[in-house]
Formats: sequence, C-alpha cells, structure tokens
Amino acid sequence: MSQVRELLEIVERSMPFPPRVIAGYSRLSQVFTSGDLARVCGIPPSTAKFYVRKMVALRMVTKIPNRKKYQKYANAKEFSSWLKDLIRLVIVPLERGEIEVPE
Repeated sequence: MSQVRELLEIVERSMPFPPRVIAGYSRLSQVFTSGDLARVCGIPPSTAKFYVRKMVALRMVTKIPNRKKYQKYANAKEFSSWLKDLIRLVIVPLERGEIEVPE
C-alpha cells in the first residue's frame, strides 16, 4: 500500500466526510445544491443529500430558506478552513483544560 493510499485511509476513518467529498467541497461555489455536490464528487444524489445534511449539522453550510440551496459559511469556504477553526475554538482549549466536558 502506498503512502498516499495509507494517508487517504486515515482521512476516511477519522474525518466526517470521505476524501472525495472533502476534495469536491472546495470546488463548489459559495451557494450550491446537493446536485452540485453529487456532480462535482461523482457520487449518487441520495448520498450527496446525506452529506449536505451532515454539513448543515456540523455548521459548515446553512440552508437558504424556501430554496433547495445551501450556502457556505464565511469561515468554511474549504473543509480545511472549517477544521482549523474547530481546532482553534474547541480542540486546543479542550486539551489545555480550558473547556470542561460535561458529565
């Protein structure tokens, strides 16, 4: 197994989206539909809808009211920028003990 393949396997297991969706997300425009995600990533429309709902739950995108469109948040134009903010705002403070985990 090549090094790239091993790294992609780690991404597949540790991230909320598969590598194909992570790569495709950055190629989407600021406003997009689940069909756009399906087309860019080469995945079925039902799978794209599943991932878009997951993006809404993770606060990467917001649904535009009364439309079948979604908009990326300003800090989430790429998956990596969203992840960097998550690390800065939550992960690092958790490691430092600045945020207490409720029981």
